[in-house]
Amino acid sequence: MIDAGYFAKRVQPRPDCLPASGVLEICSVSECLSPGADDWIASWRHNGLGWFNRVSDAVGVIPEKRRDEYRLFAYRIHPEVFRGRERSALPLPDDVHPEPLPAGFRSIGFDSASRSSLGSLSLECSPLSCNAMASEMPVNEHCLFPTLDAAIAGAVRFAAEQPEPGDYYVVEVLEGGPRIEPSLSANAERAST
Repeated sequence: MIDAGYFAKRVQPRPDCLPASGVLEICSVSECLSPGADDWIASWRHNGLGWFNRVSDAVGVIPEKRRDEYRLFAYRIHPEVFRGRERSALPLPDDVHPEPLPAGFRSIGFDSASRSSLGSLSLECSPLSCNAMASEMPVNEHCLFPTLDAAIAGAVRFAAEQPEPGDYYVVEVLEGGPRIEPSLSANAERAST
């Protein structure tokens, strides 16, 4: 797995339209159900995968008075892309070079998400949550695959069946705590001044 960046999201509970009773919340890499900060793209601090290389940048795009609504995630990406029935080496963008993972992050599962073209800003959809495939596959309470092997099997299936168009990427999702820590917010403020 390759360290790929940081992102803060407003994690949403499982919607009623997702018939996967064991799922409590949506922590997919997609922003379809659990979004990032409004206008985070406009800051142009993100890397070629649509994540941030620095924790301070991931936190800094959130308005200070709303930071308690967000949770901080780190992502590690599997070094293969799943396209149709083939696998190939991941073409990692040159600007993906995140700072080392701070202490306190823990793995909460794995996702398999689509990207319709290399020109897309980020990974786009997770069929587990976007297409309700969490009701057909083994997932945990975060709407993520519990193991890397399960996520790879999911990527193989999604790439072949195309529930969302594009190539598929496997990502480990790590969480830094239940909410943005005040110390991270203070560091982000100092970095932006």
